[in-house]
Amino acid sequence: MKAAHPNKKSTIGLKLISVIMALLLWIYIGNQGGNTPRQDTVQADLQYIHLEDGLSVKQAPSKVSVTMWGNYRGSNNITAYVDLSGLEAGTHVVPVNLEPVAGAMFTRVNPKEVEVVLTRLQQREFRVEYQVTNEPPAGYELLDLAITPDKCIVSGEDNILSQVSRVICPVNLANSTGVDSLRLRLQARDARGNAINEGLRIVPETVIVHAAVNQKMISKELLIKPQFKGSIAEGYRIKTVTIEPSEISIISKQELPAEQSEILTAEIDLAGKKQSFSQEAALQIPAGAKAYPAQVLVEISIEKIPAEESDQNEDSRARHQTTPGT
Repeated sequence: MKAAHPNKKSTIGLKLISVIMALLLWIYIGNQGGNTPRQDTVQADLQYIHLEDGLSVKQAPSKVSVTMWGNYRGSNNITAYVDLSGLEAGTHVVPVNLEPVAGAMFTRVNPKEVEVVLTRLQQREFRVEYQVTNEPPAGYELLDLAITPDKCIVSGEDNILSQVSRVICPVNLANSTGVDSLRLRLQARDARGNAINEGLRIVPETVIVHAAVNQKMISKELLIKPQFKGSIAEGYRIKTVTIEPSEISIISKQELPAEQSEILTAEIDLAGKKQSFSQEAALQIPAGAKAYPAQVLVEISIEKIPAEESDQNEDSRARHQTTPGT
């Protein structure tokens, strides 16, 4: 009995596979309600997943070709990816994976493998600075601002990380009139102040900013002028008046008149005084303003008029009261 020729066995196997494939195709088309299958080759974005911490994809293809055959709807639901689990820094050849496409009987990706270059990231610590992008409303000013945390870690490839000059937190105070707590995103800037948006990772990405805004106060230095009422005892006179301090700082929410250079004390009573004395006197502070200090010490030195001066003054007054011809 003659043995079957090997080529004949192969032919029988191929025919059997063809029959099975035709049967599967007939079943598939029947399940699709008679819709005609089609074939497309499209470019799909290649995703890189499970990258180890501290590494970056330095060089790798961004797209692959995907061929589909079947009764699928559209080509926007293609997911092609490379699993980078367990890979260290260096050059690797890794397979491209393709998620099943709904409605596609056959799919094929090209290339099936890609070369990926991984590099280890460098990192530096930066102090977080703030930059006011919009000032407070008219009549208000920033009193204080605190950032928590006030430091961050920036990581990236050497050629990108070396461009970072500072890390800033942009702060918009256009609507602030009190104490606000804001969560804001950090930005890396180069020496020219340009933002670096790609190839860097900032930890943390956001910080809490506490900003204290208050109504703007206007300060002015004014001399102190004492006010008196009443007359000292007859035969006495004021020798000197000393004020401590002689000028004060006044702070107001409104502009003070440009011509105003003095501020008055409350009235000090001199009636019947014969001896020197000192007295604390409050200041007449305008409404809505504050003065530092709010009161001053006024020292009045009083002396007795000598008898000869008193007689001369009496004679002088008498001559002025005498009319001509009397």
